[in-house]
Amino acid sequence: MKNIIPSVPEVGREAVIVLAGALLAALVIGQLPGVRAWIKRQWDGAQPPGAM
Repeated sequence: MKNIIPSVPEVGREAVIVLAGALLAALVIGQLPGVRAWIKRQWDGAQPPGAM
């Protein structure tokens, strides 16, 4: 069972990696107007959660 459940430092390390990746992706997308426009077109007309 000890090998299945990760320790607190392992979970923390993975959380930092995921957050850093999301931040890096946001910074890159913010610098590329073509990608930003493409993402806006993909989400155009999408219903926000709970908007039914």
